[in-house]
Amino acid sequence: MNRVVAGGAALVLLVAGVLMIWRPWQDDLPDDAALRVGEQIVTVDALDARNDSLRALYGIQEPSDEKGRDGFRRQAAKSMAIGIVLEKAVEEEGVEVADKEVDRALADFVAAQFGDDREAFLDSLGNVNTSETAVRNEIRRQLELRLLLEVIAGDVTVSKEELRAAFEERRAQLDLPERRDVNNIVVSERREAKQLRSELDGGARVAELARARSIDGATRDLGGALGPVSRSDLVPAVAKVVFSTAAGGAYGPVQGPQGWNVGVVAEVLPPRKATFAGVRSELRKTLAAEKAQAAWSGWLSARLRKADIEYADSYRPDDPDAVTTWQEYDGQGTGADR
Repeated sequence: MNRVVAGGAALVLLVAGVLMIWRPWQDDLPDDAALRVGEQIVTVDALDARNDSLRALYGIQEPSDEKGRDGFRRQAAKSMAIGIVLEKAVEEEGVEVADKEVDRALADFVAAQFGDDREAFLDSLGNVNTSETAVRNEIRRQLELRLLLEVIAGDVTVSKEELRAAFEERRAQLDLPERRDVNNIVVSERREAKQLRSELDGGARVAELARARSIDGATRDLGGALGPVSRSDLVPAVAKVVFSTAAGGAYGPVQGPQGWNVGVVAEVLPPRKATFAGVRSELRKTLAAEKAQAAWSGWLSARLRKADIEYADSYRPDDPDAVTTWQEYDGQGTGADR
């Protein structure tokens, strides 16, 4: 970037509606830096450390192929930059989270993921090169951002007229497709999957097998329960066998992204037409969330336009100014072959 000096001070220009500030005295990014937000430098090591915390909390993994890793690094840098902008907003708005709230959220996480086995939790942190302090800091950050969203969105209301209009407009989308209530087991090898299928055909209980042998951490402790799923909720190969299996029947082996899948269709739920009374409550929540998201996106877009963000070449995202959905800043994990 060419630097422009005007009377020894920063030159402020309005270009295409965006306030841009050149600091002629600002040095180039240090060699070990991934990005800079204002005067704050984020090193590659600091960015990697945050990614380790996200991996511990949400299972976010860096892709194994070179192209995937490159895209992952650039999006991680963008997320970090936006995170810093949001942290400043949290401070400005006076958003605070009590230590007891962080303690409760951490305890809930350990209970859900490790069955209250604290030693297993601490061991897992070592496996992903992070610490309990880093995880606590990430939990605090997420709780602060949720409170910030409430501040930015304000008191969101949905009128009866808006609700009725949305129902008429989205009626087809609100109809429930055919679904299956499924217990699914994931294993690494096809040979083991075939053995599990034989055991299921012989009358073995799918929930017990899932708890003992499934490698899917998201559903293992639930006995492999996915709950009611539609065809679009599953990857195509798995959906094909699940939706060709009758209620009470076993399916698989079929290969998915995590491994080989076998399971049981507990119940077939037929398609159902939506009624206003039946969907009113959930539709109101959806409309309120959409309004909150619109307020959030507009506010964040304005903050980013004013922020002074610079990326190292290998960390610069393809769309540095794009504003995405709230959920992408409120880390979410995934599980099962969906």
